[in-house]
Amino acid sequence: MTRLRAARLAPALILTVCTATGASAANRFDGAWSVIATADSGSCTGPYSYPIVIRDGNVDDAGGNGVDASGRAGPDGRITGTIRKGLATVSVSGRLRGSGGTGRWSLSGLGGCAGRWTARRTS
Repeated sequence: MTRLRAARLAPALILTVCTATGASAANRFDGAWSVIATADSGSCTGPYSYPIVIRDGNVDDAGGNGVDASGRAGPDGRITGTIRKGLATVSVSGRLRGSGGTGRWSLSGLGGCAGRWTARRTS
């Protein structure tokens, strides 16, 4: 009987521990960030600057720059998302570490171009 009770409780305990650990790990990247994107190929000129904010692991634009940024920062710092302005959609991927980050971006449509980005925590 004790073994059966332990078997029933184990999945609930594991789920609780994983959920709590994942939530706190994702939050370590929360805050304001400044992102600078430079072009490596295509017709984009750059550099481009985007202030973003991460809340509970969700990426959002910081407002006032005319873009719509969205995405997700994972507990391990991996970040994926998009930046939209008018008809342009930029796909972003990379990694945050501590108070900085790096990655790649690509613009689809409108001639297309690609490049690199760096991020710095501002708060």
